[in-house]
Amino acid sequence: MDQFAAMRSFVKVVEAGGFSEAARQLDLAVSSVTRQVNALEAMLNTQLLNRSTRSITLTTQGHKYYDKAVQILQDVEAATLSVIEQGDIPRGILRASLPVAFGRLHIAPLLGKFLAQYPEFKLDLRSLRWVSQPGRRRYRSGDPHWQSRSPRVGI
Repeated sequence: MDQFAAMRSFVKVVEAGGFSEAARQLDLAVSSVTRQVNALEAMLNTQLLNRSTRSITLTTQGHKYYDKAVQILQDVEAATLSVIEQGDIPRGILRASLPVAFGRLHIAPLLGKFLAQYPEFKLDLRSLRWVSQPGRRRYRSGDPHWQSRSPRVGI
């Protein structure tokens, strides 16, 4: 059992007021959230939640655990953010193979801002176009009729 995931699920169930809403907010199945909370209760050898068909409430032990779990999860998030914020500036090569129309409409307008924010990046963009041939309509990159239109662009 991933104890941090179980703690997150438990905290979210308490804050959301139920398993269904917690699962939706965590983007998990209700059964996964239930399983995590049950495993947490089994590990602690205590019941954290009183469950009924209409609501859930915290037990006395659940109140204690909830307060500590919230603090622990906030500390873990703060530690993670402190490392991310002080980390090196992202750098490297951004490679993308794009259809011409998509690249022009959706990617090209964003490149200036992206390069201004991350000047250490180099771009390797490839535009792809479909070479039509009667009777053949496959759109996989391994298709011999799918050809690279422009060479690599290094900025």
